[in-house]
Amino acid sequence: MGRAMLFLVSGLVIISGIIQMANMNRTEMLPERTATHFNEQQAKNVAASLIDNAIQNLLVDMEWSDDITMSTASGASGTLYMTQPDPDDEYRVLLTSYGTYGGYQAEIEVLMQRDSFSRYSYFTDSETFAPPYDHIKIWWWNGDQVTGPVHTNGTFSMSGSPTFNGFISSPNDWVGYTGDETSSDPATRHGSDSPNFNGGTNFNLTKTKDLPGTEQINLLKSQATLSFSSNKDVEFYEDVLGEGYVKVKDVGCSDPITCYDHYKLSSYENAEGGVVISVDGHANVVGEVKGSVTLHAKDDINIMGDIVYDTDPRVDSTSTDLLGLVSEEDVEVDRWAHSYNGSSDLTIHASIMALGTSFEVEDYSSGSPRGTLDLLGGIVQKNRGAVGTFSGGSVASGYTKDYVYDTRLQQTIPPSFPRESVFSLVYWRDKPVVKVNS
Repeated sequence: MGRAMLFLVSGLVIISGIIQMANMNRTEMLPERTATHFNEQQAKNVAASLIDNAIQNLLVDMEWSDDITMSTASGASGTLYMTQPDPDDEYRVLLTSYGTYGGYQAEIEVLMQRDSFSRYSYFTDSETFAPPYDHIKIWWWNGDQVTGPVHTNGTFSMSGSPTFNGFISSPNDWVGYTGDETSSDPATRHGSDSPNFNGGTNFNLTKTKDLPGTEQINLLKSQATLSFSSNKDVEFYEDVLGEGYVKVKDVGCSDPITCYDHYKLSSYENAEGGVVISVDGHANVVGEVKGSVTLHAKDDINIMGDIVYDTDPRVDSTSTDLLGLVSEEDVEVDRWAHSYNGSSDLTIHASIMALGTSFEVEDYSSGSPRGTLDLLGGIVQKNRGAVGTFSGGSVASGYTKDYVYDTRLQQTIPPSFPRESVFSLVYWRDKPVVKVNS
């Protein structure tokens, strides 16, 4: 039974208990062990009810902040306290509730947090192309394998047996290629398609998860330690001393010496210990990232070639290199990005967010296959973008996908990367019930 329902049930248990105890003398009529157990359970119910009340308030209003007290004529009482475990971390709240009944006190501790969108390996608002092609579904098919949390506010379309090794969620049940999307019967809706959900599912969410709005983007921009007011070429690199740098120039400036300004990343860290770069225009990006950086652009972010970490965390788990790419429009792979380093493949290490529309490949349906798109990180986008086409089970144009989730994103966040607008449960701890008086 979900915690949201527990609040109602707890209330009924308390009321029924009060009625029962009002009609008999528990000292005389109940054995001591039974009476003790009953009192302990009622104390737990009071504490749980207060926690559920607070959680529901946070779901309605994430700015809600208050203490709660309650008492009844039967002697049940309780108090809930809401605090910040870290005064510098506004994204976490600690709820501590105490319930007392019949001389026993129960305590429950619950930690809630607003998760960063960077924790997702894959997130979309819709599983169709952007308008005017939003009537066209994009299918998950046999060759797809995804690790890490996956979510859509739309409807997943499944063909064959794609594999999901992380938790997958949506407000809507998925539809199979051989199924009938108009049906509410799961068997009819799914048809003979059989995705492998190895990490658990929830296709019954009652609320969608909204993408970041203006307020969250303005907050990201306010954390910028390097800000630019026009379109920029951005290249990350490591110097001969092993320091991480970024060089920035105006798009169109052709002199390789005088056009670029060079910035040592460690000299521009913000309060979170990373660097936020904001471009009031579009940004063309490439290079080797040494450090923790988020690049924001008001317009498109264009990936011009390989973007790799100086230390690949798949090789060295102590790597602290991390990149977030946040575009208010699209994040697009340039038509010739795969040839930047003389290869047909392309490597991107980043957590990517495209709020205007999509992460996509330029001219994905044109020409011969380009190779493999090796992505280490995650993708958050409004509409699902295309990176290639396939025919007869093989790639016909664009890229073959090799998407690997950066498991560090479950705990580590690119600097100031936008967070969800609702709180989620980190843990719920029931502490031992104690006797408070004789």
